[in-house]
Formats: sequence, C-alpha cells, structure tokens
Amino acid sequence: MKQHRLSITSFSNPKVKWVSGLKEKRNRDEEKKFFIEGYREIKKAITGNQKSPIPCLPVNITSVFISPECFLGENEEELISSLRCPIYELPRKIFEKISYRDRPDGLIAIADTPNANVPWDQIKTIQTNPILIIEGVEKPGNLGTILRTAEGAGVGLVIVTDPRIDLFNPNVVRASTGTIFTLPIYIGDLKEVLSEFHNKGYKRYAVTPEGKTLYSSVDMKEKSVFLFGSEQYGLSPIAKELSDTTLYLPMLGEADSLNLAMSCGIVLYESIRQRSK
Repeated sequence: MKQHRLSITSFSNPKVKWVSGLKEKRNRDEEKKFFIEGYREIKKAITGNQKSPIPCLPVNITSVFISPECFLGENEEELISSLRCPIYELPRKIFEKISYRDRPDGLIAIADTPNANVPWDQIKTIQTNPILIIEGVEKPGNLGTILRTAEGAGVGLVIVTDPRIDLFNPNVVRASTGTIFTLPIYIGDLKEVLSEFHNKGYKRYAVTPEGKTLYSSVDMKEKSVFLFGSEQYGLSPIAKELSDTTLYLPMLGEADSLNLAMSCGIVLYESIRQRSK
C-alpha cells in the first residue's frame, strides 16, 4: 500500500526553494540538514553497516522528494515504501531544479546532520586494520572517492582532521556512492587522534613526497594508520613529526606527486596485498 504523498506542482512552492538551498553549506549549517540524492546512496543511508565493530554515522531521514518520471529502475517504490517520513512527489521539471545531478534518478532524501566527532568512548579498544586519516582535504569529490576506495580496501575507520570542506557536501555523498554511510567516518583533532592511536598500539605512517621509506617496504600486517594530506599543501609539519615513519610513492616522471585519492588507493591496496599473504 502506497503512503500518502504530497504533490508539489509549482516552482514557487517554498519546499522547492528550501530543498534546493541545502546544496549550500550555510543553509545546511543553519537547518542542520543535508541532502542525499540517488537510489544507491539512500539505500546505503538506510541500511548502514551492521557488521562494523565501530558505529557508522547515524542517519535520520526526515523527508523524501520523488519524481517517478525520473526513475531509472524497478526498485524505487520498494525503497520509498520502507520510509516513514513525509514524501513529496514532483514533476520532472521541478525535480530537475532541486537535483544536484545532470541526470537525476528521481530520489532525494533530506536527513538530520549527525554529530561527526570521533566517539572515543565507543572505540576504547580497537583492532581494525588499517585506519585512514585525511588532513585538511579541500575537494569534496576527492574525499568521496577516497571513502569509496577505503571501503573497498577494507579500511575499518576514516578520520578527517582539519577539513576545509563540509563532510556532508552533496559531492562527497555522490562521489562516495553512499559509502559515507557504510564506513565509519568521523572528524577529529589531529594531535588527539595521533596520540590515541599511538596509545592503542598502532604504527602511524605519514605518506608524503618527502618521505624517507618506500611505501611497500613497511610491514602493513601490523596495526597501521595511514596519514595523507591536502591536495595543495600535503601533510602539515606536525603530522609528519608525530608519525612513526614517513612513506613515499616513487615518481619517475616530471610530476612530483599523484592525485590524493589515487595515492590513497595505491597504499591501501598494498595493505590488502600484504595482509592477504
């Protein structure tokens, strides 16, 4: 049985302006809401990751905007029927106005912005390996790609320190393909985070073009934390100073470094290779 749906037929409807406004950080901050677009992303937000020993960010969906004219598959109605919140139905042209995508699939959920600070009280003992720390990330798409890569590589926890972007930017959600909801990801203070993992017996590896040790030569079967810096500035001096070892990726051409997401992928998949031996 379909839930009751509220119809929006005018571009001047206040809800249209309100939802579209959540694309902007100041509006997300003011409303304490964020924007989840796409079937795959919303489904992952609902299901989360029940197997993770570290809790993922809780997602409370408060409303959903749909346009059946834009649906691309056959499972949208089943997903919608699982939700217990107001549902607004829009024609394609109005939905395209509020969408963040060039080719929307007719589903946008609005959720409460969760508290993303590291819940140290819930992770007093931790054995997951590896862990990823990203310092000062500047590009939402890069962070989303890193999350997607990290989840694929079996990373148990991602912590973003001193971010220059909003963790709940729609581009982060989109580029992560929803893995922001299935991988524990939090925001923390760099010094506190590095101190905590030192006390928990982790080796802290700073990956930087000025590193002293080839990335593939260290033992990644040990409990490892990998640190990566921002696209423009790399890791801060304090991040390198507080790490146990600095690692580098060989660069044989004129370029002095790789894209941040690509560098993460190379190191994380080397970790898989070593751990699978």
